Amino acid sequence: MPTPGHEPPVVGPRCALSACLLALALAGCGTADRENDAATVAERFHAALESGDGQAACDELSEETTSKLEQQQKKPCEEAILSLELPKGGSVVDARVYQRSALAQRAEGGSDFLDNGPDGWTVSAAGCKPTAPDQPYECELED
Repeated sequence: MPTPGHEPPVVGPRCALSACLLALALAGCGTADRENDAATVAERFHAALESGDGQAACDELSEETTSKLEQQQKKPCEEAILSLELPKGGSVVDARVYQRSALAQRAEGGSDFLDNGPDGWTVSAAGCKPTAPDQPYECELED
């Protein structure tokens, strides 16, 4: 409570605007960092495929995706992943984070979906292409 004769400072619109801009900038930085992290995982996944390193590619997958792949192909992930028609190498041109999921769009076409868990980002679906505008994606690999 202010002491008699001393008025509390008035926060003017300039000060409030500065506080809002600072809060938005900090929030944006967090999102940009998360988008970069997701993009890095997607690029690492496709680089591993390009170099024929099935184990490194599988290390980027979610547990659910790994399990489903092994069940469908009836072989270990590091062998099964290399037998799929997935894009190899390349770069991510746009990554968007939606709470605990991300979409990484590749320069060469196609997209990957990622999930954020306790150990960071993992690929949950890869080699995805939209079937039609506003329709689900078809993916070569998914959980």
